[in-house]
Amino acid sequence: MKLNSKNSFFSTGLLLVVFLLMSVPRNSSAIGIGFGPATYIKGTDTTTFTLSCGGLSVLPIGGTLTFVVYAFGDIVDDLYLHCDSLPQGATFPSVSGIQHVQSTFNWTISGPFTGSIGFYILNYGPPWCYLNFDMVLPVELSSFNSIVYGNDVTLKWQTSSETNNSGFEIERALTVNGNNSDWHLTGIMPGKGTTSSLSDYEFNDKNLNSGIYKYRLKQIDYNGNFEYFYLNENVQIGIPSKFELSQNYPNPFNPSTNLEFGISELGFVSLKVYDASGKEVVTLINEIKPAGYYSVKFNGAELSSGIYFYILSSTGGSGNFISTKRMILLK
Repeated sequence: MKLNSKNSFFSTGLLLVVFLLMSVPRNSSAIGIGFGPATYIKGTDTTTFTLSCGGLSVLPIGGTLTFVVYAFGDIVDDLYLHCDSLPQGATFPSVSGIQHVQSTFNWTISGPFTGSIGFYILNYGPPWCYLNFDMVLPVELSSFNSIVYGNDVTLKWQTSSETNNSGFEIERALTVNGNNSDWHLTGIMPGKGTTSSLSDYEFNDKNLNSGIYKYRLKQIDYNGNFEYFYLNENVQIGIPSKFELSQNYPNPFNPSTNLEFGISELGFVSLKVYDASGKEVVTLINEIKPAGYYSVKFNGAELSSGIYFYILSSTGGSGNFISTKRMILLK
């Protein structure tokens, strides 16, 4: 997320930018408003830069902007420093005093903003100094949808513009009894950098167990800043319409592979692995299972290379089911 301040330069030292009024108020020789250096913090990224009256600062959303505003003048009356049109999420306590006063402007930028913020001394004319801001989203997401095919999920999203976009991490959480499990990384999709054109993305999340899932995109900038986009609806993976045993993947494998199956009703399930001679190598499942999609990881690190077979059997209310598949371990 790029931070850009036009008509100004970045500085880490204390710099007071002073702007004198074009007219001199009553009983005064000079009066004006100035700013200390501005600090913008987002995540672990901190940037310090100067502000200029009438200048434009372009900032990403999701951070906090802080700077000190000074009012000074050789006048008889008190100085009343005030801010005009505070944006949402900003604070600036009005202050008063003789000859020199200051107050801190603090703004947590949670949404887009394009406009001006005026600072002035009450009883001395209209706002004397405007700061112009353009708070931009690094990625404008125009749509984010899901499609379910059996126990596979396809996520599709579209961006209308991107700025400094390194890419997306796709994260998934399982919902159980209304509560979410931890978010888990399920894929990565590179971004388009900086573009004002429409960009379409698609990601396939395959072979999920039965259940209710939530998805979110973690959009990451080249400098490491990030923000989340959440899929509005839950994704539900139901139960298969029939018993099925899928081919393991990867195949050939070394040293582990995934064995996936689906059962359409409650029953006693057995999943076993045999070598080429018919000798049982391991029992992976031997228990009652409810209807649903399942995935089991088989590790053959202790086995020699060769052909193996895995057999799924299930006994349920509608009868017995048995299926055999072959797999190859290559070392």
